[in-house]
Amino acid sequence: MKKLFALLILLAVPLVLAACTSMSPDECKVADWNRTGYTDGAAGEDQQSSLAAYASDCAKAGVRPDTTAYRAGWDAGIATYCTAATGWREGVEGRTWKEDACRGQRGDGAFSQALKDGLKVNKTNREIQSMDTKIQDLEQKLQKTQKDNERRSLRDQIRALDRQQASLRDVLRRQESLRP
Repeated sequence: MKKLFALLILLAVPLVLAACTSMSPDECKVADWNRTGYTDGAAGEDQQSSLAAYASDCAKAGVRPDTTAYRAGWDAGIATYCTAATGWREGVEGRTWKEDACRGQRGDGAFSQALKDGLKVNKTNREIQSMDTKIQDLEQKLQKTQKDNERRSLRDQIRALDRQQASLRDVLRRQESLRP
């Protein structure tokens, strides 16, 4: 059984590594570098690291990326990414690593502010979810306990968490009103 497991792992490693490549040799041979750059820019991908990955992948096929076409496409794509609406979406989804994606680009200020506002919404939502979990745990304890003083204490804790959640929902409504 151990030998079979080891064999499966050995067979899986190349598949996992292949999944990490940014472009296959066949894709390198027919790549539209302008379109590839645009797609990467529109996704907020880093231009330099993406180009380096393509250069590495395509070297295996004897292909060099057309950096001029890629950069032109990336410039057009990043312009569609660096908007307040995208910053908001990335923030609400908690994608803090995208903070530098628009640095130095047109729209940088609006993107950054919307990202910060969206991150606040994300944090508030996580706090509300955490309180939901605590309330559920307390309600389960309440169902199991028979002692009146414990039941009273658990109900008080649940009410306090309910009040905190109501307050957080008010904060969330104000935060969401900042949506671009």
